[in-house]
Amino acid sequence: MNKVSVLDCTLRDGGYVNDFNFSKGTIKTVINKLGQAHIDIIECGFIRDTEYDENRSVFSQVEQITPFITPKKKKSMYVGMIVTGTISASKISPRTKDTIDGIRITFHKKEMDEAFSLGYALMDKGYEVFMQPVGTTTYTDAEILALVDRINEMKPFAFYLVDTLGKLYAKQLLKLFYLVDDNLDEDIAIGYHSHNNLQLAFSNAQELIAGSGKRNLLIDASILGMGRGAGNLCTEILTQYINENMEYRYHTELLIELMDEYISPISYIHPWGYSAGYFLAATNNCHPNYVGFLLNKQTLNVKRIYQVLKEIPEEERALYNEKLIDSLYQKFQENEIDDTQTVEELKEMLKGKKILITAPGKSMMDEKDRIQSLIEQVDMFIICVNSIPDYITPDLLFISNQKRFHQIKKDYGLKNLPCPVAATSNIDAGKSVKYMVNYSELTMSDAMISDNACLMLFNLLMKMGVDEINVVGFDGYHTNVERNYYAQNLINNTDREKLRQINKHIQKYMERIESHMQVNYLTESMYDRSRNHVQQIQE
Repeated sequence: MNKVSVLDCTLRDGGYVNDFNFSKGTIKTVINKLGQAHIDIIECGFIRDTEYDENRSVFSQVEQITPFITPKKKKSMYVGMIVTGTISASKISPRTKDTIDGIRITFHKKEMDEAFSLGYALMDKGYEVFMQPVGTTTYTDAEILALVDRINEMKPFAFYLVDTLGKLYAKQLLKLFYLVDDNLDEDIAIGYHSHNNLQLAFSNAQELIAGSGKRNLLIDASILGMGRGAGNLCTEILTQYINENMEYRYHTELLIELMDEYISPISYIHPWGYSAGYFLAATNNCHPNYVGFLLNKQTLNVKRIYQVLKEIPEEERALYNEKLIDSLYQKFQENEIDDTQTVEELKEMLKGKKILITAPGKSMMDEKDRIQSLIEQVDMFIICVNSIPDYITPDLLFISNQKRFHQIKKDYGLKNLPCPVAATSNIDAGKSVKYMVNYSELTMSDAMISDNACLMLFNLLMKMGVDEINVVGFDGYHTNVERNYYAQNLINNTDREKLRQINKHIQKYMERIESHMQVNYLTESMYDRSRNHVQQIQE
């Protein structure tokens, strides 16, 4: 084995981005080209006790991986990963010359005994075993030394330092490395798995390479840094660095081909990479999935995300708890008020009016002339949702999103708005908003769409007894995010696959809305079941 070896985890850790849906052909091509590029260790995917789908990099038997790695490249080792508790050793066949060579075992502190039992069993079956504690940074020095003692007794192929939170600076990483290096059996390799929350993955890898001495070192990376949240160290950058500063070993041009032809297209649909949110996750010692959850809500600006993260108990920050973050989000958004008087005032304002709701879809610009003509010909009460197109003078602006509220405040100044504002009680508006309505009574129980602004407005209108509305700009979400809003500053960087799911959930909820209130779609909408977009409003 080379003193410094690169382990590519694109198909495994990168799989979190697209739910491991690479396709059979892509999995085969990625593994083959990584081998041709002389990548030292190729991770093929997860091994779990689950139903097998040949188009996903998740396997239920090691034999299912064999067709993807045949013929094996002499310069490469092939491995899979097991999350402790997801499959028993009895379901793993003994190693043969055709199967994968090694298995990585990842585990939490409370799973340590189970992980070691699994590791010993897999070593007995002939596999090279990699022991990988989740969140090594959460261990005390004493806990690390105790774990190293057990590793020395076991003698696996490698022991890993895992920066789950992407928070280690070089000085902290080297301190941890030297603590392990000074006490670990010299025949056991030390591995390093990083996350790029603070843009330190590459610089930290260089520091480790320089300071590793005689120790065999494994460094994890993925093509284009593919990985959930802020992503990982880039394989193509790491291999090029080794080629130029140590010895020419890797065919990086093949990695660039993989990036261009297979991985970049995935990034257009399922984006990953450094952001302000993931910076906050690292600096607050929080698992990046907490930030991912809040970002996908599309309702909080970074300042508000920071405030929610601060509410996570210290003992819950390192490991992701979706129920916890959802409850904290809901608590943050709720601000119970008695809006009885407000609802009555709004009800009186709308009495006898034809109502036109403008959502912020791209059709607001694509069909600008037709919408303008409609407004000129028909007397309607116009309610804009979270934004005001420059050619419309609304009668009311409805805001349920703190991020949009700040944007409106910045662009117009609340005193200069052409209409009054109705805002939900989660908005921190002080006394600047005349009409405040109760947030929690307007939200949906479906977590995927719980505080969708248009649906919340529809719920408010139903509460006021409105039986018919006309809607423009309620287009639905496209995976090409540039098609989702009429203005560029409204675009949210959201997981494209999640947008598809949101569409399905909104479509289902609109059935409920339309059972109580007639909805006339005056521009193209994914939610219009009739698909009749030439409806006319009668005087």
